[in-house]
Amino acid sequence: MPLRNLALDFDSFFASVEQQDRPELRGKPVGVAPVVAETTGLIAVSGEAKKLGLKRNTRVAEARRLCPGIIVVESRPEVYIDYHRRLKAIIESCVPVKKVQSIDELECELTADFAHDPERARQLALGIKARIAREAGDFVRCSIGIGPNWFLAKVASDMEKPNGLVVINDADIPGKLLHLKLTDFCGIGEAMAKRLSAAGITTVAQLYATTATQLRNIWGSVEGARFHAWMNGERQERAPTEHNTIGHGHVLPPAGRN
Repeated sequence: MPLRNLALDFDSFFASVEQQDRPELRGKPVGVAPVVAETTGLIAVSGEAKKLGLKRNTRVAEARRLCPGIIVVESRPEVYIDYHRRLKAIIESCVPVKKVQSIDELECELTADFAHDPERARQLALGIKARIAREAGDFVRCSIGIGPNWFLAKVASDMEKPNGLVVINDADIPGKLLHLKLTDFCGIGEAMAKRLSAAGITTVAQLYATTATQLRNIWGSVEGARFHAWMNGERQERAPTEHNTIGHGHVLPPAGRN
């Protein structure tokens, strides 16, 4: 199967943008919060903070206890959107962007020139990283995965964070994936992992030994068969997500709560 997709995921995006935009934050543990209040959860933490054990959603008060030197800054959505647009333009100058998955994640489509040349695809990814560093800044880094479909490219992008680069081709399936946990695959959360475990599937090796029919039965829908195709590198379009509501969230500062 040819290499078709490149998944690009920006590492600690909001915190990295803050460090790029504000030199005084560079090299320091940084947490980004919707509002600077002790009861609020962090929506992003820098690489330095992650090394000290902090994770996204940690409450500010707990983050200060675990990491006394952490700098908590208030979120600036307009700045992150501006960086997203600039970064998307940089990436599109190198490879077609097929879909914006989120503000910090892009799905790109490889042209036929890269389909059967893993090393050339790897050089493309290195070129994207170099161009981002040159045109957006050294502190905005990304992890890139390349694979025969977006599903495996996304799995690859998560395998060597931060600032990683992993290519998965035919010869790598499933050997390169056997060390992963089931929940490292998109579409397997805690609930689905329990259903798989109930069916006797607790490792990636066991997952690859199942048939499409078996996974369809475990999922209880055609999504199980699609998952089987995706994890084996086949290209199947995902079912479009239907949105029936519009949501907007805002975190109130302490003075606005009762």
